[in-house]
Amino acid sequence: MPVFYARFPIEGIKKIYDHSIANPVFQPTFSDMYEAKYRKDGKPFKETKKRPWPKADEVDNSKLPPSWLLVKDRGAYAMANTEERLPGEESLNFCVYCEGCDPNVDDDYYDRQQAAFGGDDFGQALPLEWLKRAIDNAEARGTDIMIIKVTEEGFELLQTIPGNGR
Repeated sequence: MPVFYARFPIEGIKKIYDHSIANPVFQPTFSDMYEAKYRKDGKPFKETKKRPWPKADEVDNSKLPPSWLLVKDRGAYAMANTEERLPGEESLNFCVYCEGCDPNVDDDYYDRQQAAFGGDDFGQALPLEWLKRAIDNAEARGTDIMIIKVTEEGFELLQTIPGNGR
């Protein structure tokens, strides 16, 4: 998987950030449900034959770090990770699609998202602070995008695309 610079319109990112600040109870990711520091009982989840999976209601949501979700399924997009949903105009959740990966707009979204993010669907929680930094950066630089560098190793918030200045 080559390096991909995922670009998201900053106006939608602002909406997700503002909603997240106003509704500061966050949802656990699947991996969060296993971690002792987030679980109500303070113990790591241990799989058994009767209980192969942890449950979200076993997590103390007040212990979760503020986050947002980068999702890849039918398109690639950012969305709020709050307990209180941020409804979309035409969908259950408000989503900010990565440029080129919007199934409602881009005919080649599927091939592009596969090349950019790999074949598996995912939802990755990332620090809410990234959205604030992206908003501040966009205002300071006079840009209208948030840039996330995508590699096989993970994700990184960037101020500009290297060699591009934007």
